[in-house]
Amino acid sequence: MAIGPGSTIGGRYRVQRRAWDGSAGEAWIALDTVLDRTVLVQTFPASAQEAVHHAVATAAQVSHPGLSQIYDITNEPPGIVFENAAGGRLADRKEGALPVPLASAVVCQLAGALAALHEQSVTHGAVGPRTVMFDEEGRAKLSGTAVASALGDGSAEGYTPSGEASDEERDRYGLAAIAYRLFTGRDPGPDAPPARTAKKTVPPEVDALLARGLARERSVRPSLAEFQRVLSPLAASAEPLDRGPGFIRQEARWLVPAILLVALGVAAVVVGVGTGAIKIGGGEETPEPQASQSALEARADDFDPEGDGEEHSEQAARVLDGTDKGWSTLGYNSASLGGLKKGVGLVFDLGSRQTITRIEVRTSLEGWRAEWRVADADGDAADDFETVTDFTATGQTLTLPRPTEGRYWLLWITRLTNNGSGSNIPFQAQVSEVEFFAA
Repeated sequence: MAIGPGSTIGGRYRVQRRAWDGSAGEAWIALDTVLDRTVLVQTFPASAQEAVHHAVATAAQVSHPGLSQIYDITNEPPGIVFENAAGGRLADRKEGALPVPLASAVVCQLAGALAALHEQSVTHGAVGPRTVMFDEEGRAKLSGTAVASALGDGSAEGYTPSGEASDEERDRYGLAAIAYRLFTGRDPGPDAPPARTAKKTVPPEVDALLARGLARERSVRPSLAEFQRVLSPLAASAEPLDRGPGFIRQEARWLVPAILLVALGVAAVVVGVGTGAIKIGGGEETPEPQASQSALEARADDFDPEGDGEEHSEQAARVLDGTDKGWSTLGYNSASLGGLKKGVGLVFDLGSRQTITRIEVRTSLEGWRAEWRVADADGDAADDFETVTDFTATGQTLTLPRPTEGRYWLLWITRLTNNGSGSNIPFQAQVSEVEFFAA
């Protein structure tokens, strides 16, 4: 039958306008005359009817706010009736990168939707800008679950990795590609630069996540749970963004309860429990400082001269605030910092030259190795500082090998330890608090 504005599909869906043309059919905005609601009807070839009906029956078993709901199937013409997403497809959006909190919220929603599918042994098969839609409140919706695969156009509709990959791997790769597009406003093609190069506002931890998500080596690609673990803290600060008439409004208030649940679960697996001071050098153990001896004031900054210049820079001041909230390195896939650099760490400015006899470092993650280095002037490389001692984080507090004078002190971490999270990048070092004591 001929379809156009005013025609009726399936005896009840009155066509209002064409939404888009797909590789296997057309999509129409229509009014459900029975329930008086706007729906989206996607047509497909009659030859694929059996495969599509099977795919729809499978997908309909899974319910999640991030999945576009399937309402009905029509026979004349063959079509699928979906929940309408008034914000349209990602493929049709022209506004470029989203703010980091909003992009994080959208990716978390999509990751949750894919996880719900995978838990029921269902895959989407075509995660891409044509199948990611938004409702009028800016909430992301995955449409066409399993349908693209049934129509044989999964690679045309969604992002797919090179080489062989399982259905679940294709979904995870597609999510990473969508995330790259949301954070940078650029398509993640084969020549695309790292996310942080494409868009300087991309946080380092997101840059690392996307680099692994889009890597050729499938074993390093992050899980859906890791996407949520990394991005949910960023999504928690999302604020409404009103784009005015003609644009959807992006909001993340609907996601906050889910983010809090994710964050609580993540907190239990990222690092171990308990705190303690660490052994420095090979000296003798000393008693705790007397109440009359106070730690020196200092300022802390992250130090990453062999990387992109930032390693959780926003956390650096926490190692001096007395709260044990602390700082940690990024996650890496090996104890040797993934072979990417020789070290990373924190540099402390004491304000003037001081003769230091003891440095106390508390950590919730033992077993990493580091060096203390010192200089009279701030340096740009680790070799600008003179090595005083090296140590392993073992839970004890010891003196430096000798009193050492200097203004700038570099905690240079050279080897990481497994944090027990079970992720693909489980190697980290963590510093809860640092205190310097003078002679």
